[in-house]
Amino acid sequence: MADTLNEMVEVVKGFVGDSGVCSYERAAKAVNQARRLLYNKRSWISTCEYVCIACVDSCFTLPSRYEQIQLAWVNGNPASLADEWFNSTPIAKFYKDNSCHRQITEVGGKHVLFRDYSTRPYQIAVLAESIEDVGVEIGFEAYDEYGTYRQVNVTAPQSPEKGLSETTAVGIRAVSKPKTKGRVRVYAHDPVLEIDTLIGIYQPLDINPWFRRFYAPKGCNCITLYASKKFYDLEDGMEIVEFTADAMIYAVLALNSRENRKPQEFLTNLSLAVQEEEKSMSDEEIPTASPIKFVDYRRPEGLIDRQSLFGAQDYYQWP
Repeated sequence: MADTLNEMVEVVKGFVGDSGVCSYERAAKAVNQARRLLYNKRSWISTCEYVCIACVDSCFTLPSRYEQIQLAWVNGNPASLADEWFNSTPIAKFYKDNSCHRQITEVGGKHVLFRDYSTRPYQIAVLAESIEDVGVEIGFEAYDEYGTYRQVNVTAPQSPEKGLSETTAVGIRAVSKPKTKGRVRVYAHDPVLEIDTLIGIYQPLDINPWFRRFYAPKGCNCITLYASKKFYDLEDGMEIVEFTADAMIYAVLALNSRENRKPQEFLTNLSLAVQEEEKSMSDEEIPTASPIKFVDYRRPEGLIDRQSLFGAQDYYQWP
């Protein structure tokens, strides 16, 4: 059973520091530090989840909640995740559509919107979903049809009204956003057609956001992903801590060892924390094989041709 932040603070506060006595704020800080310590040690069940994303113009944008794509499915069939060297392919069955034309590849660069509005120049509209965010100012580095960049600031009014920019733009290169209580929606307001097209949604913890964008297989309208979540500090006492109490205790002890400059003791406690979490996770995992990786032979410049090194006559020893 998962513990909330308030419950975990009560569990670990006696292990924080050398005295074993600390305030709630200090213990909550230690919980977040311990979470960060364990977060990237491996792919935990609690730090990965499934998500379904709609594609726009044969592309999809990975939401800020996620860090990395682990697996992907298109219409129920596994899709190949291609990088410079390997393709990840489930070994259970090979599908005829799982070819080089069914790969998911990263577009590259930093993207601040999940879709582009290219019909005509538009005004930037901002809508704050929470009443506590009324008056928040969002900054945009936008450019017009002549390629001129300018800073555009838009203030969010009370919902359902939208704040509008005074000038028009054809694209947005960067966004400056503070931490908010609720989500902030960004629309492209077409002053000619008088329609609003949703082009961006920013979560409360998205500060100066940017996203990764990927090409989807041809004809894909919606894609299912298994992705690892991005780390965020827990602030609300009712938020769930991803790790077990035993693992968190050893992780907090590891933090104490690091502060006391005891590297060997730090590694021992960290190893115990990982082992405790792995024990709890082993009861939930289904014993199976991981996706096999095939080398990408389209990148021959990274491979060593032994014939070119030794010569075919020297390399092959015929009787």
